[in-house]
Amino acid sequence: MEALSDPPPTHNVQLNTVSTVDAAASVLRELILDGELEPGARLREAQFAERLGIARHSFRAATQILISEGMLRREPHRGVQVTVLTAEDIVDTFRLRAALETEAARLVIAAKRVPEGARQAADDLSAVPDGAPWRQVVEPDMRFHRAVIEAAESPRISRAYAGVQAEILLCMVQLRPHYERPSQVAAEHTELLAAIVDADPVRADKLFRRHLTDAVQNLSNALAAGERQNPEEVTL
Repeated sequence: MEALSDPPPTHNVQLNTVSTVDAAASVLRELILDGELEPGARLREAQFAERLGIARHSFRAATQILISEGMLRREPHRGVQVTVLTAEDIVDTFRLRAALETEAARLVIAAKRVPEGARQAADDLSAVPDGAPWRQVVEPDMRFHRAVIEAAESPRISRAYAGVQAEILLCMVQLRPHYERPSQVAAEHTELLAAIVDADPVRADKLFRRHLTDAVQNLSNALAAGERQNPEEVTL
């Protein structure tokens, strides 16, 4: 009796690879998150396309991805530039963020859940070494807060939070000068997590509000000091 063999595949399977456009968008996103492209900085198409080694139409497609995310804007007669948030934008973003995150934390504690994603993100933040690129702080920071939001298991809270994520990311970029060491950010998130683990809704509400209020104050002070009033054109 002949041994049975596996049937031949009925069609070819091809693994997806990162496209040139996606790769370029990723590089631009990292430059923004690391603060190398500051708010208001113009991205000159010819220079960026040449330095990235891509065609100009690919560069335009890459910037369109970040425009859709809210990280870049296309201004009439000025081309593409990194989005600038006004003081009113920041206050409004964090007003909504505070409402969503404090309610999510309350729901999580009431359900006696400790989001594993938040725990892992806090650990990852604690492992970020001094001098690391700022994006290595931003990624687990955002992951921590999204984990709390998702653990609330409220589709509407999740959708509302997704709607302001681009603005939150841009705010995170602008907070970079106010933290000398990643360990400062890690300590704040460890404290937030502890309130959830201890199932203390009053302490959690207080800590989340203080965490977000301090961020608004730092951002407002930076704007008042004129740190980003005259951004230079950046050509990578």
